[in-house]
Amino acid sequence: PDGTRMAITLSKDGNPDIYILDLHDKSLKRITKHWSIDTEAVWMPDGNSLVFTSSRSGKPQLYRVAVEDGARPKRLTFEGKYNANASISHDGKTVSFVSGDSNVFRVAVLYLETGLVQILTDGPLDESSEFSPYGSCILYSSQHQGQPVLAAVSTDGRHKQRLGLSDGEVREPVWSAVRN
Repeated sequence: PDGTRMAITLSKDGNPDIYILDLHDKSLKRITKHWSIDTEAVWMPDGNSLVFTSSRSGKPQLYRVAVEDGARPKRLTFEGKYNANASISHDGKTVSFVSGDSNVFRVAVLYLETGLVQILTDGPLDESSEFSPYGSCILYSSQHQGQPVLAAVSTDGRHKQRLGLSDGEVREPVWSAVRN
């Protein structure tokens, strides 16, 4: 969040683990060390912890870990067989992610304070969720009549819309940064 560090996944010491790269001196700090695959790290707004996807429970689930030395990851998601690709709201209170079960993938949100999970979309192939800069909606890629489309859903799931594009496949949309 402060532009001085980058969270990355490296398999340089065996299995893919989460590292922090200091962008000034290029030093690496290993954050996770596990036999599973740890990937897709995103920063919490305060810069003190990361949310990432890990297969350490057997299937992809979301975990949170402080970036201090010796911190142990805490599992965040328990519902569903597949939970991955986290995006964090600007205020750090909500995580959007892709939740999958039986080859149906939908956008969901996790309220960190309560642990409550809410499914926002209908699927079957919704992926790559990303909070808008002001947190009022979530952008994601989806399918409509067998074609890839860009879509958005309000954070309460009440309002959904497809955003028109003339051609090409939509994959992993990301909002631009907000400048004050």
